Amino acid sequence: MSERLAIDLNFSEEEIQTLTNIFPKGVCAFDFEMTGLSPVFDKIIEIAAVKITPQGDIETFHSLVNPLIEVPEYTIEYHGLNNDILRDAPSLKKPLKEFVDFYGDMPLIAHGAIFDTSFLVKALHEFHYPIALSDILDSCRLARAYFKSVAKNSEITPPENYKLSTLASYYNLRFEHHQALDDAFVALKVFAKILKELPSGERHSKMRNYAHVFKLKDFKRQESYALPKKLEILKSFLQTKTPIEIKYSGGKRKEEFRPVTPIALLPMPQGLMLYGICMLDNLNKYFQTKKIKEIREIEK
Repeated sequence: MSERLAIDLNFSEEEIQTLTNIFPKGVCAFDFEMTGLSPVFDKIIEIAAVKITPQGDIETFHSLVNPLIEVPEYTIEYHGLNNDILRDAPSLKKPLKEFVDFYGDMPLIAHGAIFDTSFLVKALHEFHYPIALSDILDSCRLARAYFKSVAKNSEITPPENYKLSTLASYYNLRFEHHQALDDAFVALKVFAKILKELPSGERHSKMRNYAHVFKLKDFKRQESYALPKKLEILKSFLQTKTPIEIKYSGGKRKEEFRPVTPIALLPMPQGLMLYGICMLDNLNKYFQTKKIKEIREIEK
């Protein structure tokens, strides 16, 4: 595990000053590694976080987590964590409570924050831990919005895309992707670097406009995230990313079947959502599970 903690938490004084000016009560960036992308049935296997305190101190949190299920082979190639490595780690309840105590009511930053936050919310409900007032902020959204805003009026060359690994390379940050502490550090580092580039008088308003996703308190009761029995077949389709057709009662094509490549089932403030690629227009979309009336496999 030692190599997963071998990271140089190098923030400049200017970066720390920028963060504490915007977040006078402190800020925390976090990352999870998981057995898959759907918190309805996948599990957290690593928790890591880096926070800047109101005094400008840097503190970290890290724990491996025994998921008590078999870690799928296809995920091990990404995060490098298997059941042998995780066997002696605690199950989720204790490290989750320690993580909750670590961030308190601080704003939380993650890259692609919807995914990590959906796992956090599911776990908080599962163990009846308090759901904080924390704002959820997304470093990916911040980067995309910032570079899009300056593209027409600047000589700044934007990154090729807004993946965390690409942004780490863009800012010359040493980085081991899919090691949770590295991911959390880089997300916070990217956030600080982009904040510095925003006009000082508009920094706070632009940050919220670009990066704010929701508040933890926006999420509904645990019952809202239960997968209806008729949709349990989704689990196998999600594991294989098998294209399906769903009859959906929302949108322009009400009650019509539409082809979708499923990616994840995510708790959201509106309830449980299927996230996937709509094959009609090749766009990533969210579908409320309560509006999915029927699922069928696409005939080959």
